[in-house]
Amino acid sequence: MRRSRWLFLAAILCIVVSVGATYVKRKEILARAAPPRPAPLETGVEGRANDWVYTQSDGGRPRVTIRAKSFRQVTAPSVMELNGVELQLFNRDGTEFDLVRSAEARFNINGKALYSEGKVDIEMGMQTDGSPRAHLLNIHSSGVRFESDTGKASTDRTATFEFDQGGGSAAGADYDPNTRELHLRSQVALDWRGKTADTVPMHIEGGEAYYRERESKVVLLPWSKLTRGTLHMEAGMTVVALDDGEIREADTQMAHGVQDDPGRKVEFGAEQMVLHFAGGMLVNKIDGERNTKLISTANATRTTVTAERLDLGFDIAAKESTLTTAVATGKGVAEAEPVPAPGVQPAETRVLHSDTIRMKMRPGGKEIATVETDGAGTLDFLPNRPDQPKRWMKGDRIWITYGEDNRIQSFRSVNVSTRTDKPAPRGQPPLSPALTSSKDILATFDPKSSELARLEQKIDFRYEEGVRHARSDRATLEQQKDLMTLDGSARVWDPTGSAAGDHIVMNQKSGDFTVQGHVASTRMPDPKGGSSAMLSNDEIMQARAQLMVSTENSQKIHYEGNAVAWQGANRVEADRLDIDRDKQSFEAHGKVISQFVDKSKTDEKSKSGVKSQDPGKSPNAKPQDSRAQPAAKSAAAVFTVVHAPDLVYTDDVRIAHYTGGVVLNRPGLNVAGKEIRAFLKPADQDSSLDKAIADGAVKILSTTELRTRTGTSEHAEYYAGEEKVILQGGEPLLVDSLKGRTKGKELTWFANNDRLLVDGVESLPSDSVLRKK
Repeated sequence: MRRSRWLFLAAILCIVVSVGATYVKRKEILARAAPPRPAPLETGVEGRANDWVYTQSDGGRPRVTIRAKSFRQVTAPSVMELNGVELQLFNRDGTEFDLVRSAEARFNINGKALYSEGKVDIEMGMQTDGSPRAHLLNIHSSGVRFESDTGKASTDRTATFEFDQGGGSAAGADYDPNTRELHLRSQVALDWRGKTADTVPMHIEGGEAYYRERESKVVLLPWSKLTRGTLHMEAGMTVVALDDGEIREADTQMAHGVQDDPGRKVEFGAEQMVLHFAGGMLVNKIDGERNTKLISTANATRTTVTAERLDLGFDIAAKESTLTTAVATGKGVAEAEPVPAPGVQPAETRVLHSDTIRMKMRPGGKEIATVETDGAGTLDFLPNRPDQPKRWMKGDRIWITYGEDNRIQSFRSVNVSTRTDKPAPRGQPPLSPALTSSKDILATFDPKSSELARLEQKIDFRYEEGVRHARSDRATLEQQKDLMTLDGSARVWDPTGSAAGDHIVMNQKSGDFTVQGHVASTRMPDPKGGSSAMLSNDEIMQARAQLMVSTENSQKIHYEGNAVAWQGANRVEADRLDIDRDKQSFEAHGKVISQFVDKSKTDEKSKSGVKSQDPGKSPNAKPQDSRAQPAAKSAAAVFTVVHAPDLVYTDDVRIAHYTGGVVLNRPGLNVAGKEIRAFLKPADQDSSLDKAIADGAVKILSTTELRTRTGTSEHAEYYAGEEKVILQGGEPLLVDSLKGRTKGKELTWFANNDRLLVDGVESLPSDSVLRKK
């Protein structure tokens, strides 16, 4: 038993030795496999770590996540120094985040803010599910600060960025992921390239800018600039609206811009202006409000349009914005001013006023095609040379057509009135304005000089220039000739008289005119010179003919075609009549018939106002009622009627010379001869005819109830007051129905009695034929 006990002890000892050896060996193996002991932390460093992650959530929604490949936590100040930083700033829904990358950053634990001194790259709008971003927006800057509580990022340094169709830069930026608003603090520059390679890029500048991602808008303030090709615009605040990354609208304040293309320059401005863009960022419409202005400059004319509102339309068919229309509303004014050119006389400046003015451009947008108004308007033609008249027109509607180089081609208006002020000769008083009105007007202009060439007015035309007036259905003015043509119920008049007919042509400068067709005229008495039955200064002269020509301020008048002129009962008919008031002459040619009436004694007394008075009554006695007096019996009118081919009358001698075979008729007396000279008395005499002298195959026929006398000779004289007839030359012969035939060298008889003188001696018939009773 004792011997076996030692065996147990030996076995236990062997086991203990074996276990100890195994432990030592295992310990050596573990010691060799254990990692090295970390170095001790520096003073002031609380810890280090690799693959550091910091997360901040709002309930179950992540707000911010910061990852770093390594970090070191510093005691004072309490910050974490991060390397290889990625920052995720989540939106409110947690469906998108903005990814920020930086090589180094410092995280302020107490301030909960991350700051990166070096380069920072931000990719905005990343999707949490890994799908592609809707819009590209990357920002690059440095010195960026991030607030972990709000996710806001800011920098004072230059920031550059790229977006779907461009890029830009600014000095200083702030970004709020909650509102999705990017604030560019100053020196903002944006460049839009467009979707296609052939799109003309757009450059935008501003004092500062706000990009509101949710609204797809960029707000530039307090100033902004926009440049695209030849289009350049400057403004105050501008709001740019985006659609799928492209600019669709720019709402500007206090804007003015210019599009300067070869041969075409368009300037525009307004207190508020909205630019509308189509695909390719082409301007297709511009709306302006308050103090708007449009200036279109071509080679020959500069056109300026102003109004309370201005709407511009553009054509983008050729991938270029070309102005096609302009509508000015509210106190619209369109002024076309000639562009000075060497060797070219400037045309007038045209100024159109209307509440609404519509303008259309010619193809290419370089020149104006038409201008029209929606309602009433006025058009002024302002002279740019001393010889040009000043014109003014007012109408219910106005249409203007332009030719090349913005030169006016024509204008039309309705219910129109015009005024023309012609320049007076040097040293002369101002001329009376020419005023017209009509229902319709059409003016055409010289295409080279833009000077008025022709003016047509229709329906109820009226004209006034000083004392000169006219009216007709239609009127035409030929400016170069200064001729006005009136058609249809035409009439002209002034204080000297009037003329009417189917067709009148009047020289506005001289006052001469021609009337054709159904002519009817009146001429007031001419107080100059004497007065006779032919040209009385007491009676209005009236005339009718198919043609009338008035010259030298109506001093010379010509009538033609069944012409007839009369003053009271005195009249002259002929194929042609000519009156010269300056020379006081009157001519009639072709089938002349003249008629003069003797004034009765009763008419003379009535005209003079002289009344007989009973010698037995006192001169102071009141006159009796004229109605109680018996009416005076007027004597029968005595007419002198002459038929002849030609008549020439001269007022200074008061002789009417008839030629070509003449017949003169008075009551009971007929005188015929090759020519007759009628000597007329002054108009205030009771008889028109003083005497008549006939020559060439003279035949005189005197008839009464009791007898007939016929005298023949080569020369005869008739004295109206004495009713005396003298026959001379060519064997004068008198045939008396009561006393037979009488011949003599000179025969004189008195128509109102039986007296007969033969060769100056009262005698019985020297050669008689007795008749049975």
